[in-house]
Amino acid sequence: MKHFLSMEGPVYRILTRFVELIVLNGLFLLFCIPIFTIGASTTALYSVTLKMVRNEESGVYSGFVQAFKKNFKQSTSIWILLMFAGLILYLDYLYLGLYEGDFTLLIILSLFFFTCIYLLLTILIFPYVARFKNTIRESVVNAMKIAITNPFQTISVLIFSIGPVLLIFFSPYLFLLALYLSIFLGFSLVAYLNSFLLRNIYEKY
Repeated sequence: MKHFLSMEGPVYRILTRFVELIVLNGLFLLFCIPIFTIGASTTALYSVTLKMVRNEESGVYSGFVQAFKKNFKQSTSIWILLMFAGLILYLDYLYLGLYEGDFTLLIILSLFFFTCIYLLLTILIFPYVARFKNTIRESVVNAMKIAITNPFQTISVLIFSIGPVLLIFFSPYLFLLALYLSIFLGFSLVAYLNSFLLRNIYEKY
């Protein structure tokens, strides 16, 4: 029992990790405030969590700030491109609501396909940038290749990432719960869980 509760025991390690994730979540939200820095903040978040699951972390704050500065330019460029692509998709859906011509089904299927690609890229590109050093084009292509060649792990990452967002639409209680968790732990916990899956994928490369 003494070993179980000691600083070397599992309880202490779990509590330490829990506190680290709370601090990391706070850093992520703080660095997301200017909006255009969300990409760099997400990359820094995954840089820390990917090291956590490999037991390589050297400090949450220092690791986050270093990764944020290191990947700022590339991650911000990718985030701006994703926002622009998301705006185009949004306008396409607005247009679809007004469209009364032929080939409606084809347009819906095309939009669904591009939406899936957009979601995959949005969720997977920043962990990839956190782990590998490539150009923006190479990062986009390689992230999609990894998603296609590892479908089961990719689906699991999507469930962890999108699942909590979908739950908030079921009831006001779930919305408030998700909001509360997001403020204190939600984003870092999702990234941490995803990092276990991503670690297994990235080790192949």
